[in-house]
Amino acid sequence: MRSSVSTLVAAVLAAGAAHARTLEVPVGGSIQAVVDQAEPGDTIEVAPGTYSGRGGLALVHVRKSGLRLSAPRAAVLDAAGYRYAILVGDDGPVDAQSCLDVTVRGFALAGFTLKGAQHAGLRLAGVDGFTVREGAYLENGSAGVAPVCSAHGLVARNYAAGHRDAAVHLANSDHVVVEDNALTEGGIGALVENSTFAVVRHNQIFGNSAGVVVAVRPNLPLPLCDHVRIAENAIVQNDLPNPSPPEAGEGAGPVPTGSGILNAGADHVSIERNLILGNGSFGIATVANPFALVDPRIDPFVDDQRVAKNVVLLNGQDPDPERPGPPGADIVFLPNLIDFRDGAVLRADPDPGDDCFGDNRSFTQQPPGVVESLACP
Repeated sequence: MRSSVSTLVAAVLAAGAAHARTLEVPVGGSIQAVVDQAEPGDTIEVAPGTYSGRGGLALVHVRKSGLRLSAPRAAVLDAAGYRYAILVGDDGPVDAQSCLDVTVRGFALAGFTLKGAQHAGLRLAGVDGFTVREGAYLENGSAGVAPVCSAHGLVARNYAAGHRDAAVHLANSDHVVVEDNALTEGGIGALVENSTFAVVRHNQIFGNSAGVVVAVRPNLPLPLCDHVRIAENAIVQNDLPNPSPPEAGEGAGPVPTGSGILNAGADHVSIERNLILGNGSFGIATVANPFALVDPRIDPFVDDQRVAKNVVLLNGQDPDPERPGPPGADIVFLPNLIDFRDGAVLRADPDPGDDCFGDNRSFTQQPPGVVESLACP
């Protein structure tokens, strides 16, 4: 299904290229009006300036396939009063029975500064085939860039700061690459939830509450997170006080401040060649997923994870006292489902030996000796 959709995306863009136009939005003009008159294959170029409105769902709403929006970062979308600065596709509820339908095939966004939206700067809802490049995302409520029920995308060379849950929040999506971004001053740098074949690489992730989190949330259409690669990132001093309360059931809320990389129940995760320094709670932590207790479709245990060739130093020296979590260390491996409030084992991992550690540079580990006992072949 996905491959046939991708073929359709290429066909739509190729067909559009034959009569593609460049449409310009002058300073003070209406971006939405130009989007509404555009056709597949068209490029919309927006002049520098500040664009705002009276509030509502989205300052700019794209419902057509094959459009390209381009502007310098000096083109500022001030989305105060809007849920989203830009919404691509048709947003709606996502539950255990269904994801959003794919309604947009092919979308590109280059540049812009998106700021001040109540929920997310850019929401990609049911979009197959997208690129998001070289923009700035500032203080947009929960997230900067937020693909949901989307596929075959690239989020590259963006700057995102000041988001409560995550700078980049990938949810219920597949085949998305997040690379060469600077992600800072928020809850989580990159959050991968209930998604497959995701790549997080070459990013600078610093000054957040947590660096990278891979997890499975309950009551969503895909009850797993699988095949995630986290490689060659700098994940440094993510000790910002968590902007969400500990009792929050999603986003950054339950994640300990000072987390480097956290894998909570995701399978086939590769964590390789990262620089992970000075995160207060832990550098890399592998834990079972507690949401399995409320959604029986979720397998809580991490399977076939590989952690290799990382530099993981000076982490775990100041664990979060407000959020029960793994013990402080550079590398933590706790495969059983544990109640961190009292240490009780709720479920035991039947096969923890399918995970491995190889050629990492670290000072501390929990439990002691676990890295040597699970060496990669």
